[in-house]
Amino acid sequence: MFISGTNSKLCLTDGTDMRRSSILWLVTALALPAFSVIGQPVNDAKTQEATTQPPKQAAVPTDLSWMPKVETGALRFLKDHPEADGRGTIVAIFDTGVDPGAVGLQTTPDGRPKVIDMIDGTGSGDVSMNDPTKAENNELTGLSGRKLKLSADWKNPSGEFRLGMKSGYELLPPELVTVIKAEREKAFKEEQQLHRAKLSHKLANWKAEHPKPKEEEKKEQAELEAQVKLIDELLKDYSDPGPIYDCVVFHDGEHHRAVIDTDEDGDLAEEDVLTNFRIERKYDTFADPINMNFGVNIYDDGKLVSIVCDTGAHGTHVAGIVAAYYPEHPEWNGVAPGAQIVSVKIGDTRLDGMENGPGLVRGLKAVLENKCDLINMSYGEPSQTPNVGRVAELYAEVVTDHDVIFVSSAGNAGPALSTVGAPGGTTSVILGVGAYISPEMMKSEYSLRDDLPGLPYTWTSRGP
Repeated sequence: MFISGTNSKLCLTDGTDMRRSSILWLVTALALPAFSVIGQPVNDAKTQEATTQPPKQAAVPTDLSWMPKVETGALRFLKDHPEADGRGTIVAIFDTGVDPGAVGLQTTPDGRPKVIDMIDGTGSGDVSMNDPTKAENNELTGLSGRKLKLSADWKNPSGEFRLGMKSGYELLPPELVTVIKAEREKAFKEEQQLHRAKLSHKLANWKAEHPKPKEEEKKEQAELEAQVKLIDELLKDYSDPGPIYDCVVFHDGEHHRAVIDTDEDGDLAEEDVLTNFRIERKYDTFADPINMNFGVNIYDDGKLVSIVCDTGAHGTHVAGIVAAYYPEHPEWNGVAPGAQIVSVKIGDTRLDGMENGPGLVRGLKAVLENKCDLINMSYGEPSQTPNVGRVAELYAEVVTDHDVIFVSSAGNAGPALSTVGAPGGTTSVILGVGAYISPEMMKSEYSLRDDLPGLPYTWTSRGP
């Protein structure tokens, strides 16, 4: 590891404060490329609940060349201080979002929930809800036009509901949208072409049976020909609006609740009832073939629902490097398996995953609300002037006034000098971390057998 940036005032402790020390060695690993087995959905338990009996942690393995725990000092630190595994530490991941169902990101070694909050700072998952309305016969007409069946078991003292809807193509990651569009188009065209073949066969038989149709019979022929022509036009002018999800919000007397029609069938009674993720840590999953996990947050007295799902896999990968915990496979653990995670989605789905200022500010607010100890942000762009702008001022306020360590990537614009990006290499209060590769990592990650010294990756940005 090497640190690049401008005049960072953060320093390591002498080890007397184990929790603070564990945070600081955790800092050294966050920007390093590493392998992490994460990302598979957990289907049998969608609520992250603390267990009464913490699981027994297996012995710390020594062969960790594909996860740079030796290079960062994490392995040595854990051996000397096994209780300082990140427990009591909360890390905010400013990234594409963290999948709450990822294996390895469910609990800590002492049984606490791993992901304690998830927010979408970008607004890309926002759903505007309409004015309150009453249900009739336990049914509502959704904004999509579907009849929505409600559950009689829902607690709703006021009897009022708010309605909204969200296009899946506005919500889901671009890569997933591309796959879903292709699958839906293929299925649609196969079905229509089969229907066209049946109509063409029917029309051919009709013509064979009516070689000289009478005037009144020509209407039947014209109808069959019109149906074939219509299918041809549908195939030519194909346009798919994608999945449209109806959303319903109500208040149960204690919290606002949101229900999303994940399979678009109108039966909300079979859907999970969610509230703000940090309250119950519950999430849901969009129906097959999408299978995307999401949480919700409800704002402005139920007038706005934020559907929080990833805009890419990078944030989950980073969270796994930081704090993944596998009781049966400790060699897969992150550098701080005892730490808890706050997921802050700063990558705007509408901007192909790029961050924006308001999203960063909302993320800082979530950091303070959740009393986070550390922020990791693997985002950044070039900047001509350091320490300039309102967002940079807020970074400084969070770090200096609230004692939060802020770590950001130096950038991937190397190897030339002065290629560090913002904010990692241009903000004084932020620790900018570049990427280093050791001889052991070369062998395990790239099968490189040459005897070479450790060095910064060629592509990692350099200061000053």
